[in-house]
Formats: sequence, structure tokens, C-alpha cells
Amino acid sequence: MVRQSKPRLVALAFVVLCCAPFCLAQFAQPTPTPEHQKMGYFAGDWKMQGTTKISPNTPGTAFTSTEHGEWVSGGFFLETHSSMHSVMGDVRGVRVLEYNPADKVYTYNAYNSLGEHQMATGHIVDNIWTWTSEAQMNGVIAKGRYTITVVSPASYTFKYETLTSTGTWATVMEGKATRAESDHNAAAQP
Repeated sequence: MVRQSKPRLVALAFVVLCCAPFCLAQFAQPTPTPEHQKMGYFAGDWKMQGTTKISPNTPGTAFTSTEHGEWVSGGFFLETHSSMHSVMGDVRGVRVLEYNPADKVYTYNAYNSLGEHQMATGHIVDNIWTWTSEAQMNGVIAKGRYTITVVSPASYTFKYETLTSTGTWATVMEGKATRAESDHNAAAQP
């Protein structure tokens, strides 16, 4: 049996203690960026109302919707559940927002009870969020643009447009969202 000398054990312990913070730093939990935190604006409970059209050439009909957004544990994704009521019936949905720091772009994935899935990418300039998407509808690629304009900490306006065959944008949905009265502090980071 080989006996270690006391000075060697003390030196080894010193080396381990000095290197431990460097080794642990490699495994440190990432933290959300300020861009991630901006998504917190949509956390909490919202009430929406507006008009929607089946196509750009049809008359608009009224709709109402409620949304509840909350952070996924860790603060990198914001998940929102929605319930919309219109003349076309009730539609339930789930949306997940994220920020991709490598591409410097926000992403938006939405799923609903009609079996639809929409993916979009977006950017923020001042108080305006702009999302663009492409979806196949009846064998044709349809381009969409969703714009959210933040009016105050408790309200925003929104508009969804599609690109027409003439190259112009046509509004197919627009309205206003208002944060629920009891929920004015919901945007805080988890």
C-alpha cells in the first residue's frame, strides 16, 4: 500500500478547488437575453376583438378571442393558449414564441383545432412586431404578414394580411387586444 504524503494531498485539493469554477462554468445554465425577455409583453391574459374575412374579397365578420400566455420553464419560450369565437365557430389554438440568437430572429409556431399549423419569423422595430409566413393553401403558396403595434403596456393592435396575385397586401383580419384588468403585471420574466 502506497501512502500519499500530506503535502501532495493538500496540493491536489488546492488544484481541484482552483479548477472547479472553470469546469463548472462550462456547464452553467444559459440565461435568456433581453430579446427573449421582450416576448414577456405577451404573457398573461388578453381579450381580443376585431373582424376577419374568409378571403380578401369577402365582407368582414366580427370575432372575439381570449389568450393566456405564460413562460415555459427557463424563460426562453412563451406559450399561449387561445380561444376564438366567430361566425365560423369556435377555434382553439396554441402558439409558441421564441428568439433565435444565432439568426437574430423571432419564430412563431401556431397550431389550432382546425388542424392548421403556421410558422412565421419576425422582427421588432420600435413598438412594431412584424411576422412573415408562407403556407400552402389549396395547392398554392400563400404569403402572410402579421403586424402587432404595441399601443401601451396593456393594449396592442394587430393586422393579418395576405399577398394577392397583383403583389399587394390585403387585410383579412384586424383588431385590438387588451390585457385583462387583473393582469397588468403579467409581463414579468419568470
